[in-house]
Amino acid sequence: MKDATTQLKYAFEKVLQSPIEEWQVIADQFHYKKIAPGEHWIKAGDNCRSLCFILEGLLRVYYIDQSGQEFNQHFYQENEALAPVSAIVADEPSQIYVQALEPTHLLEADYQSLCKISTRSPDWLRLEIKLMQEVFIKNARKEAKLLLGNAEQRYRWFHREYPQLCAKLTQYHIASFLGITPVSLSRLRKKIEL
Repeated sequence: MKDATTQLKYAFEKVLQSPIEEWQVIADQFHYKKIAPGEHWIKAGDNCRSLCFILEGLLRVYYIDQSGQEFNQHFYQENEALAPVSAIVADEPSQIYVQALEPTHLLEADYQSLCKISTRSPDWLRLEIKLMQEVFIKNARKEAKLLLGNAEQRYRWFHREYPQLCAKLTQYHIASFLGITPVSLSRLRKKIEL
């Protein structure tokens, strides 16, 4: 666990761009969890109140519509944090699914417990704000690309923004993320040699 909390500290200090005072108070909130490929960390309807930090692996965040079709919202990898913030803040069940796409190792902490720490540790409050900003920017960039770009522009953006995911993800997952069909993605990949 020590190596895991060292990785967590390094990643959080990188986000903050400064050392974290009272690190042990924050580290003590986290516990280790392993998720197998295909297993869910969160399912829609769950009352998840946790934040997770990915030590190793790959998670996808997705929705399922009324007809049963899946829509990938985002992918999270090593050294990224993730929480169902809207469900936590609104105190309602999650609307998202979070599934491991490969063996995934996490550090997990109760979100409210971490928030209580902010009264004693301003570093956690600053970190929470920075993490929220990162998620907002990530989602805003994707939304802008989906709304403003055609399929080819979205694919080129994805390839530039997430080159490591292009090799890891199936066509199905990439297509769902880009809002196109796998057949359209296949045509695009043949047309564009990236």
